[in-house]
Amino acid sequence: MSETMKSLEEGIKPSKPVWREWVESMLVIAVIAIVIRSFIVAPFVIPSSSMVSTLEVGDYLFVSRYNYGLRIPFTDIQFFTSEAKRGDIVVFDYPEDRSKDYIKRIVGVAGDEIEYKANSLYVNGEKMKLTPDGMHTYVMGDQSMAVSPQYIEQLFDVEHKVLRKDYSIRDGKWKVPAGHYFMLGDNRNNSRDSRFWGFVPQEYLVGKAVVVWWSWNAATGSVRWDRLGSLLK
Repeated sequence: MSETMKSLEEGIKPSKPVWREWVESMLVIAVIAIVIRSFIVAPFVIPSSSMVSTLEVGDYLFVSRYNYGLRIPFTDIQFFTSEAKRGDIVVFDYPEDRSKDYIKRIVGVAGDEIEYKANSLYVNGEKMKLTPDGMHTYVMGDQSMAVSPQYIEQLFDVEHKVLRKDYSIRDGKWKVPAGHYFMLGDNRNNSRDSRFWGFVPQEYLVGKAVVVWWSWNAATGSVRWDRLGSLLK
């Protein structure tokens, strides 16, 4: 064999097997997906009616993971921490079982005095204004139907819809400690929230709910087209 041919053969490197290229590509995709889901945005589906009518059973959301800081997965270690605001719709670790995610609205931040009585919300002694907004029919978590009076609540500068009847399921007064939040469901007579299990620490916050990207009404077997792309407030 000539020296020229020998040099050419030595310079040729065998290509990777197809299976190896496929595996490496899948690993890269998996790592990118984990990073995005852990630190940027994550999906969340609404299983119960506690946030109706802001969120309906069967709504699929995108939750921003970085609004309140970045948390190392499976730990309470946070960096670039930022406080949440009154009125934010937040996904968080359920205080009584941190393996579960809950979603509620923040109505009280550190230092606030919260009172709930006669099915009305008071923040620092000020009653949050409620304006009647007709009746709202909705799907429960078990796919049965329910109807409730709807109101527009003015939570200082945040206007949003709530459902409430003319009785309370839990009244009381609470003082929100430093580094904690007080959460309520928008469906005030059908929500287990801070009135029952107390405050949510900053490090339990998973992210801020920002948009409905899909909505499926299992009771009717149809897509709620009017909800797709709805920004949450």
